[in-house]
Amino acid sequence: MRELLRAGCAVFGGITGPAPEVGTLDEADLGAACWIQLDVTDDASLAAGIEAARPEVVYHLAGQSSVAGSFSDPLGTWDVNATGTLRLLSALRGGGCGEARVLLVSSAEVYGAVPEGEQPIREVRPLHPASPYAASKAAAEMAALQSGESGGPGVVIARSFNHTGPGHDPRFALPSFAHQLAGIRAGRGEPVLRVGNLSVRRDILDVRDVVRAYRCLAERGEPGTVYNVCSGEAHELQGMVEQLIELSGTGARIEVDAERFRPVDLPLLVGDGHRVRALGWTPEIPLRQTLADLLEGAERR
Repeated sequence: MRELLRAGCAVFGGITGPAPEVGTLDEADLGAACWIQLDVTDDASLAAGIEAARPEVVYHLAGQSSVAGSFSDPLGTWDVNATGTLRLLSALRGGGCGEARVLLVSSAEVYGAVPEGEQPIREVRPLHPASPYAASKAAAEMAALQSGESGGPGVVIARSFNHTGPGHDPRFALPSFAHQLAGIRAGRGEPVLRVGNLSVRRDILDVRDVVRAYRCLAERGEPGTVYNVCSGEAHELQGMVEQLIELSGTGARIEVDAERFRPVDLPLLVGDGHRVRALGWTPEIPLRQTLADLLEGAERR
């Protein structure tokens, strides 16, 4: 939303409760956006929201976004991510907004476990989801592609690899570590950082670069086409945690917590981003700056 508001767009933000507070968005951004109640699991809510906004472009990020959480609630995850996407596209068509451009934000998790020798992963790779979250995202992609083929809105699909930055929800790994370290630095706990599996390697971007890619794809992407949003480089989670500890100045000791392990954790996930780069996008923010800003954001919160 911040990216779109800075570009002078009229922005409608879909919410299922009260409007966000200062801290999530700047006060000026909160006032500039128009907030509408919008629940992708409810047909009436979608119809009312679309009638209020009459969108020309839809950035569809509504979703159950936790891989770990999807194992405990697979049906709820599917209802939001897969069926919710189909409901949205049907509501746009039924509400007279069938010409709107839609960006569906999917996930690199849809690729599943790919042998290291076959990475970086290209968009033509067959999908092999390994979690309910990944399966629901793959199904959302299929619904989007079918909608475009049958006269519905044209959908551009962004297959996003991992990304983080200031404001990231502490339910996820890197922001969780940043929040723990912020608490240690503030004297609210012993200097112990509790972690899960740190051996995984991930292609990780700054969220601010990612939203620039989303805007690029919404404006210049080809409907019916999938684009990896990635850096093309793999980083081990262990190294990123060590950088966070160094940046925090806490000297925290790492302690492995079995409760933080996922039922399924892909050992390596790195993408080939040539398609989106061909549209003029390239990442700009180095990983160390991302981690520093993530830690600073955690301390503010």
